[in-house]
Amino acid sequence: MSKLDENPFSDPFKDPAVQRVVSPAASVGNNSTSQSVIEEYNPFAPSASAGQAAHSTPPAVSMGQDELFRRQEELSKREQEQNRRQQTQPQANGVGFGAQNRDHNWPPLPSIVPLKPCFYQDIDVEIPQQFQETVRWVYHVYLLYVLALAFNLVASLLFVLFAGGPIGLPFLAVIQLALFTPCAFLLWFRPVYKAFRDDSSFNFLVFFLVLFLHTIFCFIQALGLSEYACGWSDTLSIIRTHFFVGLVMLCSAAFFSLAFVGMCLSLIKVHRWYRGAGFSFDKARQEFSSGVMSDRNVQQAANQAARAAAAHAVNEMTGGRY
Repeated sequence: MSKLDENPFSDPFKDPAVQRVVSPAASVGNNSTSQSVIEEYNPFAPSASAGQAAHSTPPAVSMGQDELFRRQEELSKREQEQNRRQQTQPQANGVGFGAQNRDHNWPPLPSIVPLKPCFYQDIDVEIPQQFQETVRWVYHVYLLYVLALAFNLVASLLFVLFAGGPIGLPFLAVIQLALFTPCAFLLWFRPVYKAFRDDSSFNFLVFFLVLFLHTIFCFIQALGLSEYACGWSDTLSIIRTHFFVGLVMLCSAAFFSLAFVGMCLSLIKVHRWYRGAGFSFDKARQEFSSGVMSDRNVQQAANQAARAAAAHAVNEMTGGRY
């Protein structure tokens, strides 16, 4: 009803709402408010998003510092390990001052045995890190072959006692265990150990030659085609009638087979390093001539042999008159 009482022809500027807007006090208040807003605005002040970004940066920096500290610790550990290896690494001709003072630790004999170890062997200390896996592989193959010889001795005894095997087979097994255990260590494992330790081409060639011949002999032992060992041929013929004896002989044949495969892989692994490192037969010949032939004892023995041969030839030509 109030809207119906209003006069549409009245002065619009008399409206209280319009008078409040156009009044000087209101304009002054509005101007002061806008002026205060303009004065408080700083275009160079950091915004809220910038503050959030600034707060989000320190975790990344802290993570980077943690990573840097971790790398510094790793580098310090590697440096300490490198210094330790340099102090214990053999020097001239593969035998340094520290190696001379080390106690021999191989073979590891118990204290009740009156014999003492003959060699010092530590793959972690004497062998460079990139070659340690290969040297350990060859060493494990050697231990596997010794285990095969031990099983061959037990299988030979059971074969003779319970299956009517040849009487000479156990004696041959004892000879093989007593002979091939030290010979395999001295003639093909020790050369490859010294080859990687001293960077020697001559020891590499000795390893390749001896292990190749020994691999052929191990293949014959695994097959059992002769009376050298209890191989697959004897095992397959005995296991049908004497199961327990045949089972032990089967273990012997299996170990010989694994040793044969390990020897073949050892030749392949070492040959890769040999070719990749730039070794050759000429370098091995130079090492032999500079190392063995330059030895004073070898020279004296060669001179004495030459003098004895010359004196014998002169005596034969003169008939013993001079």
